[in-house]
Amino acid sequence: MNLHVLNRIRRILHAIALTIVSVSMCKAGSDSKPGAVDNGKWGGTHVEMQVTPQGATLEFDCAEGTISEPLLLDASGKFQAKGTFLPQHGGPTTKDDASRNVEVVYSGTMKGDTLEIEFTLHGEDSPEKFTIVRGKTGILRRCA
Repeated sequence: MNLHVLNRIRRILHAIALTIVSVSMCKAGSDSKPGAVDNGKWGGTHVEMQVTPQGATLEFDCAEGTISEPLLLDASGKFQAKGTFLPQHGGPTTKDDASRNVEVVYSGTMKGDTLEIEFTLHGEDSPEKFTIVRGKTGILRRCA
């Protein structure tokens, strides 16, 4: 083979290698998860969450919650964070209402703009599960 043909083959192989690396990096980038749940509003049926760098506040149909630490994602897009849950009721609040604040652990999985979030109240067998979407307003029904 002459030098011209070898150089051309090298350039083609180099271009193919760059394309493979580029496609692999793009695919890895789309599969990899960012380091934290994005700040801002996340909403769904029965819940709205406002995420900040320090944690989050949650508003449910007839309750509210807080997450007291950053929502950091692991390599598979999951988080777990400590927080509180405060059941509410219809009618006026009393000074004893604050004592009903319950410590819980919130966990979730982020896939694109969707976050599956859940927590389990003490004494309950199954977790409370919600699906929320980045930038959406929650659909809430207030306590009567």
